[in-house]
Amino acid sequence: MTDSLRSPRVLSLYPRRYRASHGAEILEMYRDTTEGASATAGRLEQLDIAAHALRVRTRTASSDRAGRFLVVTAPYALAAAGSIAAAGLTTTVADAVRDASAAGVNLLGAAVYVAVLAAGAMACLGRWSVSRILGALSLVALLAGAQGSAWLIPLLALVTAMPAAVGPGRTDRRLASAYAVITWLPSLYAAVSGDSAFFLGAIQQLGPTMLLIAVRTAAPDVRPRHILAILMAGAPWATAPAGSPIGAAIVVTALLLAWGVGRLSRRRLPATA
Repeated sequence: MTDSLRSPRVLSLYPRRYRASHGAEILEMYRDTTEGASATAGRLEQLDIAAHALRVRTRTASSDRAGRFLVVTAPYALAAAGSIAAAGLTTTVADAVRDASAAGVNLLGAAVYVAVLAAGAMACLGRWSVSRILGALSLVALLAGAQGSAWLIPLLALVTAMPAAVGPGRTDRRLASAYAVITWLPSLYAAVSGDSAFFLGAIQQLGPTMLLIAVRTAAPDVRPRHILAILMAGAPWATAPAGSPIGAAIVVTALLLAWGVGRLSRRRLPATA
């Protein structure tokens, strides 16, 4: 057998029991996919299989609890990353226009922002595989020292870790898109108006996350992982006022209130339908 996949080198990445149960099926699918294909296509297919084996080993495949959590989290994490990137790019462009010079623009950092926004656009079009690739490239650039918000690293890591061949539900995609726009609008106003001190206080920091929690909790298919995903995506804003015990208590109370409003609305929906 000359094919590299027919040696145990690639299949050995799977756990022994999984390999014994599904190894023949994986090998057959590989042969069907790469029959008559180029060597490059064969190597890319092997990389996909290796990535799937890693997910199986780490229990982050789409059939695992962690994998299902990542699928739910990805759109909200990408929305938060997109909002941060849009804010950074808007400020950069506004400052360059105001100064009539692009001399102070960090091109690599701006490229990362553009790539993150492109990842969001691809996700809106349902091209999650492309979105994950763009997210991974942006993450690598940031880890290599590109200028950008530190919050982008964990957010893009969540997007990149999303299992392949599956996509988030329609409700989460739509809410995430709205969340990205809402959280970006204050930055847009500050950049356009030139008022760098513009700040709406707790409304800007907690309002979008509270609204998102309330709306998602009211949906009949809500699960705890949906709320946890929203909390993780809202961390760049919600953690800002939680620097003291009093601030943390205010944040927790506000988020619990939003959750309670959502639960109350869900209970009343059948009666008003």
